[in-house]
Amino acid sequence: STATSVGGQYFRNDQNTSFLGGMGFPGTGIETVSGTAQQVTATQQQVLNTTLGAFAQEKFTWRDRVYLTAALRVDNNSAFGEDLKWVTYPKFDASWVVSDESFWPWKDLLPSFRLRGAYGESGRAPNTFAALRTFSPVQGPGGTNAVSPGSIGNPDLKPERGKELELGFEAAFRDRVSLDFTYFNKKTEDVIINQPVAPSSGFPGNRPVNLGRVDNHGMELLATVKAFQSPNWDWDVSASIATNKDEIKDLGGLPNVIVTFGQNNAVGGPIGGFYSKVVATADRDTAGRATNVMCASSTGAAVACAQAPLLLIGTPTPKTSGSVSNTMTIFKNLRLYALVDFKRGHRIFNATELLRCTGAVGVPFCDVNYNPRNYPVQYVAETAGNALAQSLADQYVQDASFAKLREISATYTLPKRLIPGTSSASFTLAARELHTWTDYRGIDPEVSSAGTGIATSQEQAIMPPLTRIIATLNVRF
Repeated sequence: STATSVGGQYFRNDQNTSFLGGMGFPGTGIETVSGTAQQVTATQQQVLNTTLGAFAQEKFTWRDRVYLTAALRVDNNSAFGEDLKWVTYPKFDASWVVSDESFWPWKDLLPSFRLRGAYGESGRAPNTFAALRTFSPVQGPGGTNAVSPGSIGNPDLKPERGKELELGFEAAFRDRVSLDFTYFNKKTEDVIINQPVAPSSGFPGNRPVNLGRVDNHGMELLATVKAFQSPNWDWDVSASIATNKDEIKDLGGLPNVIVTFGQNNAVGGPIGGFYSKVVATADRDTAGRATNVMCASSTGAAVACAQAPLLLIGTPTPKTSGSVSNTMTIFKNLRLYALVDFKRGHRIFNATELLRCTGAVGVPFCDVNYNPRNYPVQYVAETAGNALAQSLADQYVQDASFAKLREISATYTLPKRLIPGTSSASFTLAARELHTWTDYRGIDPEVSSAGTGIATSQEQAIMPPLTRIIATLNVRF
């Protein structure tokens, strides 16, 4: 059999933003912005973005065991450069139910086994005005109206293109255990890099250019087990684990030397990797303070911190994640559920601790400032003065690995006689964000306040996830 699908999509995003403000009403009854004593300059902005796409797909099925799919999508976006009209994304996938073949030798042990593979491409459009040459309004000589160069733009700007290959299988063992495994390998090309503009062009700043490349790969495994099954009691256990590793392969020839502490991009490192000088050795004085501080070099030898390079100390992206859930059904009308999940192998910048312990906000507030002998000398070495300005803050980029009791819930299916006229009704009581197991010293390892630039994983002045109790009544008529 075959099945054909065709379609189209049109998206239009029109954002209009206006701001008008003032402070201080000089008298009673004045309620307009123009009546304030101190008026703020008004601003107005419009952002318009449109996407037009079309796709076609053909699916082939042979004897309900071999499945082939081929598809093609074309897109055009108003953020593309003027010299780029349409972008094409292909897709292919195939699967084979091997267990339905006559030669399959394990029909009792492994009654269901499917092999599958897929390849597809996708794109990410540039920022709305990235490709355009823009000018900013200014006041010219003698109060005349004028403009000054804003952004040079790039008429050849294309979307970032991702190419991904997936291979995997699905298996069921004696109708008790099911496995779902996937390996993925993705390459993102034409990554948009901000390239410095030559001063001779007359435009300041950077120009977006498709220069970069990023690779990432990993695997995902999901297992579901029917631990117990009877007429009045069922118990199912599900567990998942996933890995991911990303690496920057090319930055289009941009400088690859990290010169400031924080999250940076460098060839061979992860996206937004944490870079810092690392304290290697230090001595203590009579009061327990750190002296003769030395930092690690790229070869591992201790050198003066002023000459030490910034080293990669971690990634903000979890290398491993997973979950375990239990579902129990009792007498077919009471369902109990519990979920624990985890993430490991990543770091977060504890900016709150740095500000408190280095005295960057005034008087230092950490115990290490008053009892330094109770702490490792490497940590003590970074608590005096402005460690951030010296790019010496690796002790504050901390392991954010955690496990969480994410949810516990109970759902009871109500008898139909309680709510006449309904086909089904249930009541659920759930508690979420109940407990966290972690060595992270901050408020919560999941909090993240996006900073400026590429700083996307730091904790500072942000509310952690709150424990919630939720009651839900579902009624179907």
